[in-house]
Amino acid sequence: MDQIRLNVSVDLAGVAVMLLLTAIVSVGAILPVFTARVAHRALEERLEAGRMEVRDLREQRSDLELNLVRLENDLKETRVDVEPVARLNSRISRLTESAFNRKLALDRVAPDAPQRAAKATLVPIRIEGRGAFLSSRDWISDLRSEFPDIAVAGFQIARDNSSRSDSASFSFDLVWYAAPSAPTAQAAPKK
Repeated sequence: MDQIRLNVSVDLAGVAVMLLLTAIVSVGAILPVFTARVAHRALEERLEAGRMEVRDLREQRSDLELNLVRLENDLKETRVDVEPVARLNSRISRLTESAFNRKLALDRVAPDAPQRAAKATLVPIRIEGRGAFLSSRDWISDLRSEFPDIAVAGFQIARDNSSRSDSASFSFDLVWYAAPSAPTAQAAPKK
């Protein structure tokens, strides 16, 4: 019986050692697989998030390219060819003719000295005159479409109480955007 007890205790010790070794091997083999799976899932989630971000960025790029094409087309359609300051008399003549076509009488058309700006030469023009109130209002309103290189800096329209009820006097401060003047050539230093 002692022999059986000894064999059983040895067998139990052997079984315990085998179970311990199996547990160690299992933990050693299963733990890396488990952590690899967790890391793999995290990488898959990051990959999917990256794909979604790429998809969103492609959509944004497509929208921006479409907007760029629209803006370039708008720019081509609204391109304004500016004239040099030397054509000031022609510009004043065209303004006067436009006012005359609206049945406005100009009392004064006075350009000021041209002012150099970064991309244009600015020529202030003051126009004073009289005519029907609605014609004066409509002329200044339509001026930008008729002369796209002229901006309205200020205006004043007042009904003229002394004569007809629809008569008005007006004063318009305009700015003509002329072509930039060529820089003056500097004399070469004498040697």
